[in-house]
Amino acid sequence: IRDKREREKRERGAMNYHKMGTTVARRAKSSAAARVGVRAQARTGLNATSQRQTLGVNQNQNLVQNPTTKRSTNFALEAAASDVVEAVEAPEVSDREAVAYLRNLRGSPNKVRRVLDAIRGMSYEDALMALEFMPYRACDDILKVLYSAAANAKHNYGMNKSKLYISRCWCDEGKMIKRPVARARGRSDVRKKPGCHITMFVKEK
Repeated sequence: IRDKREREKRERGAMNYHKMGTTVARRAKSSAAARVGVRAQARTGLNATSQRQTLGVNQNQNLVQNPTTKRSTNFALEAAASDVVEAVEAPEVSDREAVAYLRNLRGSPNKVRRVLDAIRGMSYEDALMALEFMPYRACDDILKVLYSAAANAKHNYGMNKSKLYISRCWCDEGKMIKRPVARARGRSDVRKKPGCHITMFVKEK
C-alpha cells in the first residue's frame, strides 16, 4: 500500500510538471506575439509620421509659392473666430448694486433663511409673486426689504425695476433676548427670543 501511494505521488508530480511546462510555453508564445505586434505598430507609426512630415513640407512649399492662399485662409479663420465670439457673447450685467437692510427683526434666522434661499437669483417680479404666495410669516418682512432695495435702485442709480434681480441676500443672527419663565416647584427658567438682520442686494441685468 505504501509503494502504491508513493507511485501515485510521483505520477501526480510528473503530471503537474508537464502542465506547468505547457503553461510556460503558452505564456512565452503570447509574449513573443505581443512583442512582434508592438514592433509592427511602431514601424507603422514611424511611416505615418514620415508621411505627415513630407505632406507638411509640401504644403509649406505651396504656401511660399502662393502667398495669396495663406492670406485667404487667415481671413477665413478670423471670420470664423469672430462668428464664434459673437455667438457665445454673454449678456451684459451691471456692476452697480442697490442694497437694503432690516435690523433687529424678532424671529429665528433659520426661518428667514429658508425663504431667502428660495428667492435668491430670482427677478424682482418673480420674487414678489413668490413671496405673496409662500405660507411663511417671514415673507412679509422680506417683502418690505425687497421693496426698499428696488426703490433704492431706482432713486439712487436710475435702474429699471423690471430688469432687477436679487443678486445676493442673507440673514445674520441678531441680539438674543432672554426672559425668565416660572417652572414647577418654585424654580425659574430662561426663554430665549432670537433676533436677526436681513441684507439684500439687487442688480440690473
